[in-house]
Formats: sequence, C-alpha cells, structure tokens
Amino acid sequence: MTDEQQNREPVFNVPPVTVYLVAAIFIVHLLLTVTTPETFGWVYENFSFRPVIISAILEQPTPAGLAHIFITLNSHMFLHHDWSHMILNAGMLLAFGSMVERRFGAVRFLILYFISGWLSAVAEYFIAVPNIDVTLYGASGAVFGAMGATTIILLPRYGLRGVLTLIAVLLGLNIIIGATPLGMLLVGPGAEIAWIAHVAGFVTGFLMALLYVGGRPARR
Repeated sequence: MTDEQQNREPVFNVPPVTVYLVAAIFIVHLLLTVTTPETFGWVYENFSFRPVIISAILEQPTPAGLAHIFITLNSHMFLHHDWSHMILNAGMLLAFGSMVERRFGAVRFLILYFISGWLSAVAEYFIAVPNIDVTLYGASGAVFGAMGATTIILLPRYGLRGVLTLIAVLLGLNIIIGATPLGMLLVGPGAEIAWIAHVAGFVTGFLMALLYVGGRPARR
C-alpha cells in the first residue's frame, strides 16, 4: 500500500482491537445500567480500584488478595460513572487508540493500553490519602496512554515544537479541569477527575511509544 493510499483511508476505518475495547466498555456499561441498584453497587464496590483495600491486602498478602489486586487493575478500566463519562472515554479511545494500533500493531497497542491503565491506578494508589476510601474507575488512564503515544506518532509530521505544544495543552487542560471546580461540572456530583492517573497514563504511553520507535520498525 502506498503512502497516498494510506492517507486516503476512511476516518472511521477503526482497527479491530480498538473496536473490541470500545465494544467491551459499552456493553459493560449498558449491562450495569439495566441491572438492580444492589448489583450495580456490588460491582463498583468490588471491581473498582480502591487504594484503601489495596493497602489492607498488601499489609497481609494472600493469594486471593493478590488476585483481587490484579483483577481490579484491569476491571476498573471498564467501569464508568455515567453515560457521558463512558461516551467521552470511548470517543477518545476511538480517536487515539486507532492511531496507536495502526502505527504499532494490535499486540503492542494492547500492551501499551493496559500498562498505561495499570500504572495510572498505581499512581493514584501512591498519592491517595490514608484511610480515605477513594474509588477509581474508568478507561481514562489507559486512554491517556494512547494520547501520550500519539504525540510520538505525530512528531515526524508536526516537529518537536508542535508536539511539545500539544503535550502542554493536553496536560495543562487535564490539570486545570481535574484540580478545579470545573471538573465537578463535567463529571457531575459524587465524582472527581483523577488527573494524577491521567498524567501517569499519558507519561507511560509516551515513554512506551518512544521505546517502540527506538527498536525495530513498527508494523504499518
């Protein structure tokens, strides 16, 4: 396929892994919206990432407890506060995930996506206030990893200055929205924007993409 043909690819020609991730996020949220309030609460209580619970497990680790940590590191990425939260993350995943998957291939995209999500949760764990039960959920940490990787992909086209400007805008908006009352207006009552997780995911994706382009040529 020539460069000209690649440039003419339809905007909505979304790669398969990105489609599967978005579909999984949508289906999980749809099922939770039609379940009972008791089931809804149980799922969020047990499958969100909760630093207080993680700390308690690590104080006296057991195989079941360590399994719980691994499960919630993954499951929290498929839970969302409401439809607007889910649609926002799914939309950004379609946009940025598609670029990363096309550039690096399905396997390396999946690795980048999940490691970004894991480390974003770990970052929240380390900054969490002791004895305050913070509940972390949403795909945004992993999505910000895809955003970070995208800046590396765009570097040859827009140059260092353009990419640095994009990074400054994305991270600046994230911090402003996450650390001010504006974030409350966007996510609604009872939720906060985990801007530390977003930054951690972004940096992880950025560094992993940098590692990818520094090794063997990525599959196009």
